[in-house]
Amino acid sequence: MDKTRLWMIGSVIVMVAVVALGWVVGVQPQLDQAAAAETQIAQVDQTNAANRAVLDRLEKDSTNLPALKKSLASLAASVPTQSANPAFMDELNGFAAANGVVISAWAIADGQPYVPPVAPAAPAATTGGGAASTATPSPSATPTPVPTSTAPAAPVAGMPPVVSPLITKDNFTVVPVSFTVTGPYPNVVAFLHAAQTGERLFLVNSFSSGPAASGVGVDGKVSGFSYVLTLPEAAEPKK
Repeated sequence: MDKTRLWMIGSVIVMVAVVALGWVVGVQPQLDQAAAAETQIAQVDQTNAANRAVLDRLEKDSTNLPALKKSLASLAASVPTQSANPAFMDELNGFAAANGVVISAWAIADGQPYVPPVAPAAPAATTGGGAASTATPSPSATPTPVPTSTAPAAPVAGMPPVVSPLITKDNFTVVPVSFTVTGPYPNVVAFLHAAQTGERLFLVNSFSSGPAASGVGVDGKVSGFSYVLTLPEAAEPKK
């Protein structure tokens, strides 16, 4: 092999090496940077889309802000952050006067931490088959075929109560309230409806009535619950 051929081969090898080195040192890093930039652009676009959705929601909430404030004020009056028993008693007395009844024998106990209700248990399955009949069948009567035993229906549990993980014993207090309301029975019923649909949330869980001690109308014994919401304390700003 002559020197010219060797130089040509060597030149080709050098050229290939230079091209490969140029790719590794110059072109490939640029391609990697371009790919990284495209990835960052895609991430920024996703972030911008999420921020746009948040801004759209905030704009919508801003438009509905008066209605939201009104709803908040109604909820705050329904379940206040303090017991506000005098105001609650004034509200019930107003309902009583409007319905022609009189409230007496007030009793408001200390508040108790809220305990979520549990779903009613399913009733126990019955074995079926009552007591055997002792009557003697008539000889002329045609016996009626007795169906074979069938499997009893599976017991069904009661409807589960509505609960929220946001309402706990730490932020919700139940206040037992009881009193006697006296007046004509229809008026007492109307008063109870007003008491449970008023500004302050009040749930009647027990009611009984009997002849009024005064001889006019009935005395209705009412017990129920009002509620108090404890808001979390705002965190102090870091200094």
